[in-house]
Amino acid sequence: MPMKNNAPKLTIGPVSGSILSMMLPMALGILVMIGNGLVDAYFIGQLGYAQLAAVSYAFPVWFVAAGIVMGLGTGTSSVLSRFIGGGDTKSVKQIATHSMILAVLAGAVVTAIGLLSIESLFGLLGANEETMPFVKSYMTIYYWGSLFLGIPFIGNSILRANGDAKTPSLLVAFSAIVNAVLDPILIFGWFGFPEMGVAGAALASVVSTVAFLLASLWVLIFRDNLLTSIGHSLSSMISSWKQVLHVGLPAIASNLIAPVSSALVTALVSTYGQEAVAAYGLAGRIEALVIVLLMALGGATAPYVGQNYGAKKFDRLVDGFKFSARFALFYSIFCILLLYFISSTILGIFTDNEDVIRLAMIQLMICPWGYGFLGIASICNGSFNAFARPLPAMTISISRTLVIYVPLAYLLAYYFGFQGIHIAQVLANIFAGCVAIVWYRKVFKEVAV
Repeated sequence: MPMKNNAPKLTIGPVSGSILSMMLPMALGILVMIGNGLVDAYFIGQLGYAQLAAVSYAFPVWFVAAGIVMGLGTGTSSVLSRFIGGGDTKSVKQIATHSMILAVLAGAVVTAIGLLSIESLFGLLGANEETMPFVKSYMTIYYWGSLFLGIPFIGNSILRANGDAKTPSLLVAFSAIVNAVLDPILIFGWFGFPEMGVAGAALASVVSTVAFLLASLWVLIFRDNLLTSIGHSLSSMISSWKQVLHVGLPAIASNLIAPVSSALVTALVSTYGQEAVAAYGLAGRIEALVIVLLMALGGATAPYVGQNYGAKKFDRLVDGFKFSARFALFYSIFCILLLYFISSTILGIFTDNEDVIRLAMIQLMICPWGYGFLGIASICNGSFNAFARPLPAMTISISRTLVIYVPLAYLLAYYFGFQGIHIAQVLANIFAGCVAIVWYRKVFKEVAV
């Protein structure tokens, strides 16, 4: 059966239209995911700040699991988009299927390691006697979601590489709806269900992930015929995995550095009290909500660049970069103004703790000044991966977080207190954006031949 492709082709038509056709549905999907996190924060916040802090500790750990499968997704999308641009349908289906198998193996490893290291890991991150019971209750269940996370994440990467950003967003929305419905039922024990507290929030997340997985498989197998049951010898799988991991492993390394850095910063934040940890987690979720279009722009870059690179349409690559960079800069100005006027109102929805609101406000007033540079770095990194040049993307990501942000956060916190942590983030983003532009120009000259 031939592969079905009703997705928009990214190698033709207006450049802005091609990028926006990917960016806007991706933004919706990301928005739903972040909104899902805010729903969790809202209901858990009703239990108390200790429970909210416990989930905040879990935030960087979730990024570890997600970072691995997202890195594999980046590698998969990079390889597939070039084959799609070149018209090689057979290779597309084979590599897509082999990537799904790899996702299952990765999920099993993450789940096993996570379950065996809960108390030692979160104790290291700064969880105290008050929050640790809630952390254990939450993560013991939540880690099982990692087992099922890989397939739908990789599946969405396959669909986006094919130029379809709408369906992944709908699948994410479906998963989020399941989670939002189950959250209050399982947390507070509605409709005769047991009152599970933070464990209920974790169980709701696992069930929604399973629903996400089943829906994703249906689309890939029955609707789009993007997977195949033939050509799965060990040698062919290893060959596919090598291609995916060429970009995927550096992407995983980059993705894992982010939660490691976040964990180190969370440990620093915890020295200011558990209210500061709760504020850090809450403000981080709100930041993610506001910069959703920048996040989507970076994600839209890879399939756009990959398909046009595979089709040797270098003029569209130049025009695409210019459009994306301008969008990132103008949108960052909008974010600065938006958070200045609405931060206190939004925070008041999730907590009435004055210390949490005050500390979160500090973060939301400082961090937006680096958004534009972060957006440009994301655009460049997506392009590097699509060019099958993962080293620059990995180097910039690691340098931004672990080399610049974390040491600078500890240094500036010593001199300026809590706000110094967030000043460090702004400076790290400015550094990343400037280096990314210089490196992008060099790489583009090498590939555009």
